[in-house]
Amino acid sequence: MFARQSIRAAAAAARAQPVARRSASSLAQTIACRYFPTFPVPSSALAFSEKSVYYTKVALELSKSVYVKEGLAPPTAAEVTKVYECALKQANSFAKDPKAFADLVAKNAQGFSKDEILRYICYFIQVVGFFSLGEIIGRRNVVGYAEH
Repeated sequence: MFARQSIRAAAAAARAQPVARRSASSLAQTIACRYFPTFPVPSSALAFSEKSVYYTKVALELSKSVYVKEGLAPPTAAEVTKVYECALKQANSFAKDPKAFADLVAKNAQGFSKDEILRYICYFIQVVGFFSLGEIIGRRNVVGYAEH
């Protein structure tokens, strides 16, 4: 009971600090104490979270500077509507005449050289491999799901 109270007191002290003065590790410690009060957080996890927060902030600042320098802006509602209507019109025309879609694909495929086709096949194999690896990791089994 005493350990839980001291952890809560430390978390309250960390929350009381101004946000600018908090370090990533104290923030991670606060979150860990709040949601997992009886689970000890290893120092390696805190170090990892500290690095993750730091590099996330660096990436955010870098993307902000690129956004400003390139003069990027989100699309307007009119642009989104125009693109949506064009895509819907194209999909409806292909649904009405599937042969036109097949002809368009065949026409565009004629411009590829043998090297380009092999390169795209390799890309496809890599994508399928990464997808399969993710599925295996997610299932924690190579084939099917584990029986419970």
